[in-house]
Amino acid sequence: MNYLLVGLTFLVLAVVVAACAVLGTDRLIPGRRVLDALSSDGVDAAVGGELPLILSDHPRGKELHSIRFSTAFFGYHRDEVDGVLAKLMDENTRLRSLLESDSSSAETDNPGQISSERP
Repeated sequence: MNYLLVGLTFLVLAVVVAACAVLGTDRLIPGRRVLDALSSDGVDAAVGGELPLILSDHPRGKELHSIRFSTAFFGYHRDEVDGVLAKLMDENTRLRSLLESDSSSAETDNPGQISSERP
């Protein structure tokens, strides 16, 4: 009787392990579907398995809300964060200079009135 219970226990354990292996591959390797899609398109994925962070030249709010940095041992990858911050500072400088040039041209065109147009 004891051998039957031990055998049944091993059978249940084998079924659970097999189910975890078949059904849980997405949890064990989260980016597998993305990597499979990229490899079928002919685009090489990053070596670490995480996709590179790509930000447009003139990022908008919707794009900034969707930023996800890849993680390192002690947090985020410093190069990615520094790159995004540098791009945002450049965009901020560009928009400020555009705003100042618009306001100065509006003051010369209509002294005392502020332009309602914004970029």
